[in-house]
Amino acid sequence: MALTLKIDSSALNWTVALKAAGLATLVLSLGLLLDVDLALTATLGIVAAGLADSPDFYQQRLQSTALMVTSFTLATVSVTLLFPWPWLFAVGLFSSCYLFMRMPVLGQKYGSISLCSLIIAIYTMLGYSTYANPWVQPLWLVIGALSYALLSLVINALYPTRWVDKQLDNVFRQISLYQLTKTRLFQRAANINDIQVKLTAQSADIAEQLGVIRHGLYVHQQRNKQQVGSGQMDRFFKAQLLHERLSSSHLDYERLQKVLPRTLLAETRTILVKIARVIGARQTPPEIEQELNYAIDTLEQNRANLKDVPPRFAYMLKNLKKVTALCFHEQHFPEPEQSFSPFSSISIKQYLQQAFDFTLSINRHALRMATIMLAAYGLIQLSGDEHAYWLMLSCLLVVKPNYHDTKKRVDKRVYGTIVGVVLAAGLSYLALPEIILIALLPGFILLFFLFFHFNYAISVAVITVFVAMSLDIQGYPANEALMVRTFVTILGAVMAMTAMRYLWPDWQHKQSRKIISQLFANIAKYQQAIFEQYFSQTTDESTAFRLSRYHAYQSEAELVRHWQHMLAEPSAKQRLSPDLYQLVGLSHHLLSHLSALSTHRNQLQSSHAAERLASLGETIQNELCLMHDYLLLKSEQRPSLSLQHEALMRAINQLLPQLVGNELLIAYQLQLIGKDLKKIRQLLLNGKW
Repeated sequence: MALTLKIDSSALNWTVALKAAGLATLVLSLGLLLDVDLALTATLGIVAAGLADSPDFYQQRLQSTALMVTSFTLATVSVTLLFPWPWLFAVGLFSSCYLFMRMPVLGQKYGSISLCSLIIAIYTMLGYSTYANPWVQPLWLVIGALSYALLSLVINALYPTRWVDKQLDNVFRQISLYQLTKTRLFQRAANINDIQVKLTAQSADIAEQLGVIRHGLYVHQQRNKQQVGSGQMDRFFKAQLLHERLSSSHLDYERLQKVLPRTLLAETRTILVKIARVIGARQTPPEIEQELNYAIDTLEQNRANLKDVPPRFAYMLKNLKKVTALCFHEQHFPEPEQSFSPFSSISIKQYLQQAFDFTLSINRHALRMATIMLAAYGLIQLSGDEHAYWLMLSCLLVVKPNYHDTKKRVDKRVYGTIVGVVLAAGLSYLALPEIILIALLPGFILLFFLFFHFNYAISVAVITVFVAMSLDIQGYPANEALMVRTFVTILGAVMAMTAMRYLWPDWQHKQSRKIISQLFANIAKYQQAIFEQYFSQTTDESTAFRLSRYHAYQSEAELVRHWQHMLAEPSAKQRLSPDLYQLVGLSHHLLSHLSALSTHRNQLQSSHAAERLASLGETIQNELCLMHDYLLLKSEQRPSLSLQHEALMRAINQLLPQLVGNELLIAYQLQLIGKDLKKIRQLLLNGKW
């Protein structure tokens, strides 16, 4: 259901919601004393500024504030100037919309501010006839936005790391949930395939969240250049390490369910659940560590007395001991003063040079958006209804760069609007006094921002009620406006889906080969970094090693999202979906087996073993590079995927006698990696790439 009742309060956007609602309370209170219409206009400016709020906004605070005020002023003033001349307005609308929708290439904050500038422009259209002097509205819209920006700057100066801390708390909760899901692998008659698919999706969520945090740490570093190292950075690196260790795979779970007694399966699940709870908790009594270690040692003793249990189970228990130690002790990172590299962006000159390069997906999205906004404006002119400008707002907020996100937004906006209209009609029937309506408005703003990213349908329902109450306060017939809003929302949904289908669409299958080849390239770098640490006889979490691991997991997350987005597209565009489903599972297995190899990386005792391992590492590296080239090149230029699986497995078996003790894990994991490569290679050869 779109309007879900299951709410995780920690996932709600409390910071922005409280700032916007608190400021709206102050403005509306002053409006009761001075002018309610001006207060409502300023409140709309606050809402627009709240939507533009992002971590990037605080990187160069004064510059960001000036940029927002300038963009909002330009948008609202240009509407006020051109509104009486429809043809000039149409030209300005199309060109400004195209340029604004391209702004994300300059950086996250530019994209947020430009989108909200268009929202301010539509607010100006909706309220153009509210005042006898049309220049009053732009002034108060900008004043409202500026007041929010100034309040945000003060709060951010007092609590500069609050956002990063919240995101870090979220990622540890996600890792905890991942571990809880993994406990189901140790249940009799469990559907291993379904559980591993869920684990892959959860691993992708964790990787994406780590990417968000890394960006926030970069912004924090740019603001505090003399304080590069931080407790937040250590928690970030710790989360990366936990993700690697918990996603590592040592076992054949289907076989394990058959050979492991129920009592050992139950004991293993109990230990995994306790570790998950420790990861998700901010503080845990230190005696829990001793209890966990004792339980793991007992489990290992019980396993050692059974003949059929594979030795790899012991390596999994050793990994759990490392995870336990990581939960209770600070991890030493050799480069605490590491600076994060800048994120990709372009200059203003490059922005203008690329303005008409329609091979770029962002330019096609901008052109699509400009076209649909122009079509919406044309329909509004034909209708002659001033409330119909909600059609433009619907189009602006639901059309996203890809089909999946647009479809998701469309559904939630339609459901939310219908529910909001019903609620607003109920409130209208009660005929509440104006003072009560004004007192309720900040509460609706609070709910709107709380749910905007968590559940868009709820936020749409809330803002629909907010609009209806605002119209009642201003003396407009709210019921008529709500009927128009419902109709234009449905019309906007139809227009949005039609545009995504027929106006310069970006179907997922056109990006598949590029995304998969990048995954192979990043996995190859991760594998190379792991083997280099074996050869250098070190287990340091160096910058190069952390980056290789980070990019490998980010690429896996991108592949998972790519496949999920394809499933939302028309069936005719899903020809690669079955192959992608298999590849998602196989790539996750490969990465999990590499992670296990990384988790247990240690010194090699035999020089001959090191030489043979180097040869095997080079073979695996070559295979991944061949897969990368195979996907990027055209059919006649593709290299032959000629690696013989039997030769690789023979080399691994020759390595076995030269390994002793814990080194046997290397051969075990290489066997699994060899099987993964064989299956991936076969999938590439038989697929529709």
